[in-house]
Amino acid sequence: MKNIKYFLATIVLGLGLTSCGDSFLTQYPEGGVLLQDQFDKLPDNLKGSIMGIYSKMYEYGGEHDEFGQRAIDMYGDIQSGDMAMAKSSYGWFESYERGYFYAYARSYIWSYYYDMINLANLCEIAVEENVPAMRDAIISGDPNATIKLQGYYYGQVLALRGWAYSGLLQYYCDPMDALSSQIDEEKSIPVYTATEVKNGALGAPRATVAEVYERIYEDLYEAIELLDFYGPLNQRGSKLEIDADVARVILAYAMLHRGYADPTGIVADGKTAFEIAQEMADEAISNGNYSILPNAELTTTGFMDVSSANWMWGEDVTVENTTGLASFFGQVDIHTYSYAAAGDTKAIDSKLYDEIAATGWDGRVNWFRSGSDVFPYCPDGKFFNPKTKHTTKLDDVDRDWLCDNVFMRIEVAYLIAAEAAWKRGDEAKAKDYLKTLCSQRLLEGKTVADLDTWLAATDTKTALVYNWRVEMWGEGYGLQTLRRLNKSVTLGSNHLAREGAKLTPTEQFQCQIPTSETRYNPYLATTQFAKDE
Repeated sequence: MKNIKYFLATIVLGLGLTSCGDSFLTQYPEGGVLLQDQFDKLPDNLKGSIMGIYSKMYEYGGEHDEFGQRAIDMYGDIQSGDMAMAKSSYGWFESYERGYFYAYARSYIWSYYYDMINLANLCEIAVEENVPAMRDAIISGDPNATIKLQGYYYGQVLALRGWAYSGLLQYYCDPMDALSSQIDEEKSIPVYTATEVKNGALGAPRATVAEVYERIYEDLYEAIELLDFYGPLNQRGSKLEIDADVARVILAYAMLHRGYADPTGIVADGKTAFEIAQEMADEAISNGNYSILPNAELTTTGFMDVSSANWMWGEDVTVENTTGLASFFGQVDIHTYSYAAAGDTKAIDSKLYDEIAATGWDGRVNWFRSGSDVFPYCPDGKFFNPKTKHTTKLDDVDRDWLCDNVFMRIEVAYLIAAEAAWKRGDEAKAKDYLKTLCSQRLLEGKTVADLDTWLAATDTKTALVYNWRVEMWGEGYGLQTLRRLNKSVTLGSNHLAREGAKLTPTEQFQCQIPTSETRYNPYLATTQFAKDE
């Protein structure tokens, strides 16, 4: 009887994960071995496996700056300077405030994404015999009842793998425009698929940037087809599960980055990367499954509830999966008992805050305290627990740590579509997208006419950079915005270590491949291809 050599019993049951630690991808994780017929008889067998992959996004990694995706979001936003630390009594995230990616952080981000890729490959092996039937069903339009659930979850597997490769490129590769259209030659990161796992490959060579993007596109395009077809046939368990629109925005964001390396190159179906980015983002918007957070709720939700109509992808934090002190709200919310409330305040850069205030129309200024307040510039109008917003007394603040984690909002689709339209030369369309978003961000007493005046007086690139940095503050987009758009910034006065520093993305903001990978992956040279951070 054939064994599933690659599948952990604990993964299949959704009870745990094997970590590859600081080494390269673990091809044969330790754990129980299931026989093929045992796996086939498990109810929702693939669902248990993919829930294990999702759990990587919020699992506690052993340190209080290691709690999954939201920790990585903080790494990027602090490193970029958009999120400032004015004080550090406990040391968590301090190195990023000082502008460094130390070795353990490089290894954490690397292992985080490659663990997901490895587990996705294992899922693919488990269902590969049924993949042709899944595709045939899509072509014929006739659902196969025996595989409709597997088709639904297999789409999520592919979307997660594409998302992970996209994340790796953003941290471990040069900014795309610095590659000067040499993506067919420029080496980047290793690519692992189910084929390498089955062949027992001990590591893999670095693929070219083009090859990685080809993998990303193929995974996400097929994921969208599968989720469009099988999604309506199944019940989405929660917003933790990727749906077709989430997959579209993941692909759109990846193609937005790719376009800077090769703006006129054809990716697929006669379309450039920017065309695909705008098309995918626009489809996610026009499908109408999610809506922009309305002006009336701009400062009332706390960005802590996964049921919000603008949240596309997120985690419902419960007593079973909360990471407590080591969590995004623990690190950022001054109304939650943890580091921010105890004095390690995370705040918006003071110069960026001044930019918001200077517009005269932007209600997002109220997402943050002013510089003259206690806990200056902290985001207690954006990230907070509404039940305890009235207090910052450590005896009275939130001690449940049940605020939900956001991974994607529909607002990002408008920003992607706007930027892609601008790069295609359609500035009017780009500003239309921005106007749609910003019309729900007006200060009390201000009108769309005030917004129109600002848009007319502001060049499109400036408006794009501004809205990426402000709208998505604290959600992990700051670093990539500055890298992608080659935007240098001078930091404000509320930084612990870099007050007044000028940050240039072409010279900073890049992770090296961890030495553990270069040491144990026989295909990689010991010399680094990435710049010193």
